[in-house]
Formats: sequence, C-alpha cells, structure tokens
Amino acid sequence: MPQIRFVVEYFEELVAGLFMVLMSLATFANVVSRYIFNSPIQWAEEFARYAFIWVVFAGAVICTKRKRHIAIDGLLTVLPQRLRAWTLVLVDLTTLGLMLVIGYYGWILTAAATQITATLKVPQYVIYAVVPVSAALIFLHTLGDITRHLRGALQGEE
Repeated sequence: MPQIRFVVEYFEELVAGLFMVLMSLATFANVVSRYIFNSPIQWAEEFARYAFIWVVFAGAVICTKRKRHIAIDGLLTVLPQRLRAWTLVLVDLTTLGLMLVIGYYGWILTAAATQITATLKVPQYVIYAVVPVSAALIFLHTLGDITRHLRGALQGEE
C-alpha cells in the first residue's frame, strides 16, 4: 500500500524522471556509437526529442503541483491582504481557463495526429497526448489551489 501511495503522490516526478533518464541514455549511447564506432543509432535522436517534450510538459505539471512556477509578485506585495487573496483566485481562474483551451486544442491535435514517426514507427498521437494530459493534470492541481485561495479570500486571509 505505501508503494501505491508513493506512485500516486509522485506520479509526475516519476514520469519526468523516467523520460529524463531514458533521454540521457539514448543521447549518450548515440554519441558513443557515432564517435567511437562511427555508426549512429538511427532512432536515438528522434527518441530524445520526444522524451524531451514529455519531460517539459511533465515539468510544467510538477511546477504547478509544487507551486514553483516563476511569478512576479510585486503587485501582490503591495496589495492589502484581502485583495491579495482575491487576486490569487483570479490567477487560478485564469489558469483554469487557459488549461481548458490548451486541453481542448491539445485533444484536437492528438486526435488529428494519424502519422507514424520516421524512425521509431510510433503513432504521433502517443507523443502529442502529453498536451491534453498535462493540461488536465494542471487543471486538477489548480482546482485544489483555487479552493484553498477562495476559502482564504472569503475568510479575509491570504
């Protein structure tokens, strides 16, 4: 049971870490193969590119989950506490709206991706699926934030 809880709690980190390790190994193996054996691995560059895409989108989810996105808080520091809390609610609502748009168009992109990748022979929708999946995960994490911020705004706290 603790293992399942660990996987659920750190799912995004595990996915990003797995793709980071695989990307690094594929790139390293390709460099060694190219410069030592003069025979590059055909699929390694393409795999590294797609793994990087998954790492970036998983990283965006992790930043949302851990509240580590870059933010300019100059305005928040000068606002009164009550207005500050409502500003955070507005930011969360904007994020939810943006994730709905990204999720919608990501779904359209994924559904329309019917081609096969050049060397990996993987359907493009497997790579593009990260867009709506990450948007949904960011949406869920932001829902948790907005409930906390809304509660704070209604109680007059930050």
